Order: sequence, then C-alpha cells, then structure tokens
Amino acid sequence: MSLLTLLILLEIDIKAIIHNYKTLQAMLPRSTCGAVLKADAYGLGMKEIAPALSQEGCQHFFVAHLEEGLFLRAQLKEPSIYVLSGLLPGAEDLFVENALTPVLNDFGMVENWAKEAQRQGRKLPCVLHIDTGMRRNGFDRGDVEKLFKALSVLESLDVKFVMSHLVSSHASDDPLNEQQRDLFESFLKRLPQAKASLADTGGIYLDATFHYDMARPGKGLFGLYTPPAHTPPLVGCLKVLGRILQIRTAHKGESVGYGASYSLTRDSKLATLGIGFADGYDRRLSNNAFVEIQGFKAPVVGRISMDYTVVDVTDIPESLYYVGGWAELINETLTLDVLAQASGTISRELSTRFGARLYRMYR
Repeated sequence: MSLLTLLILLEIDIKAIIHNYKTLQAMLPRSTCGAVLKADAYGLGMKEIAPALSQEGCQHFFVAHLEEGLFLRAQLKEPSIYVLSGLLPGAEDLFVENALTPVLNDFGMVENWAKEAQRQGRKLPCVLHIDTGMRRNGFDRGDVEKLFKALSVLESLDVKFVMSHLVSSHASDDPLNEQQRDLFESFLKRLPQAKASLADTGGIYLDATFHYDMARPGKGLFGLYTPPAHTPPLVGCLKVLGRILQIRTAHKGESVGYGASYSLTRDSKLATLGIGFADGYDRRLSNNAFVEIQGFKAPVVGRISMDYTVVDVTDIPESLYYVGGWAELINETLTLDVLAQASGTISRELSTRFGARLYRMYR
C-alpha cells in the first residue's frame, strides 16, 4: 500500500518487543518466560509478533479464547498454546486436533477433559487454574475440594502446571500479593508434583518467591507497564501518526467541534487530522491531550469526532505543518500511559481499540 493513500499509521517496533521479552526473561533465571498475546497481542498484531518471539526462544503462548488459539496455531507449529477461557462443551475435538492446551477453570471442565482423554486413549495436556482472589476465572473453594476428593480424575491428564492470577501485582506493597501467594502455596502442597505459574508482568518485578516455574507477562512485552525505580526498564514499541487533511484560520470567540465545547481565546490556526474515535483515539481526550508535529506540541481542541481530530497549530512554525504532513499522536514520550492517564483508563484499553483503518507497519 502506498503511503500516499494512508491517513493513519501505526508503527510497531518488533525489536523493542524482543528487548522487553529478553529483559523479563533475564529477571527469571530459574523460570520460563511465556508470552500473553490475547486480544491480537494487545491490539498490535499477533500474526507478526508471535513468530518473532518464537524465534527468540519463547515456547509458551497464552490467548484468551479458542478462536485466538486456532489463529495462533496456524502461525506457530511447535510452541505450546494455552487457552485461558478454558474448555466449552463440544470443543474438545478442536483442542485435540490443533494441539491446544485448555486452562481448566472448574471441576466440570476437568471431568469433560478427562473423558476426552479416555476416549482418545492417551493423556491430554491441561492447566489447572486456581482462583486465589481475582473472582473471575478459576477453581473456587468448592471446586478445589471436589478436585481433592477425586484426584484420580487427573490420572487421565497431563497437568502441565497449576496457575493463578495476581490481583495487585502492580502495587508491590499491597498485602494482597502475599495473601494470594500463601493461598496458592496451600493448594500446591496438596499437589506436590505440579509445576506452578503465578507471576504476570508485575509479578516478575515482585521478589523471586512469586516466579515459580513460569511467568506470564503480557503488557510488559509491549512496554505498557512502568517498572519500579531501580529495576530493569521496559521500552515502548509503538507510534501512531495521523495525516493533516486541512488547515484553517479561526477567530477569537469562535467554537470548535460538536457541542461547541471549546472556544478560541485568540485568532488561531487549526489543523484537522484524519483520525477519530472510530480509530481508537479516545473521545475522552477531547480538550485534554496534545499531538506532536516536528517536535512541537499542538493541543487537541474541541470534541474528537468519529473520523477527525482538530489541533491548534498556532504556536508551531508554519513551515513545519502542511496538508499531507503527519502529526504524532503516540510516540516515545507521548506514550499510551500518558494518554490513558489523561482519559481516566489504562493503556491496554487504548491499545486494544485501535481500529482497522490504522495501517500497521512493523519495523
């Protein structure tokens, strides 16, 4: 595709992702580092990112849903692929035929997968997910007791590891972290042969007692996590650019955009960019963000609409902005975390909302 036809560009730096993976793996000298690539690798493109990680030695990939697992298996033939949502009735054949490993979230899933293993005449791989505080997926206390009263059901299965998910790993001083680890330990003692996985990205930056046999970073791979001070840094991997479609002069007292939410306090030069909330540029950033043009800041003025965003370029030298030129909405300093803070959300919500009109360029 010619750049002349593009209005929005999403640049993704594969080397930055590899750097982050290596940084996280180096923090796990006695553990394996997997990769969580759910939601199309946090909106950045699983098809391009997964093979690059595999070539760097990553052999354990996690996705949310079966459909994602099937897509990823078409890209990767050898690595293990784990489906976090687990096993829905009737999907057993798809897991077996595509060598996908279900994360079993309740005792009913264990029973169904064991029946499939008996039908196949061989042990089938799985992961047992114990809920230690998230209250989302995983065995609750009732299911745990059912399991321990019927441990023979596991004889048909190849339990790769037991996992749980931390609630507050981003906050190293949150007592929930140790409470969850201690509860996880109490379950592991009743399954003494099982390998274990507890740490997400934040968990890696907690002490080594959280690392166990495998860590499962997601957001950290893409630099969507700010590590604690004096720890190995992670780097951003993306840049979003929008093309300038029109430049106009507007006068003091005139309003900009839907609802007249912004009134000009001076005669101004305004530039219209060909990107809007349909492309994932959050509407909550209206009158609350800026873009960069040739290193100069241009504030967003007026409400962001479906297809367009207006910025004030009055303070930028006229030689640096022009119709057909580019404005940077996200870059190394104007990060997703900065935009997330301005819009009252998290970086992953923003990255997973990038629309289909953003042309993805991998470097």
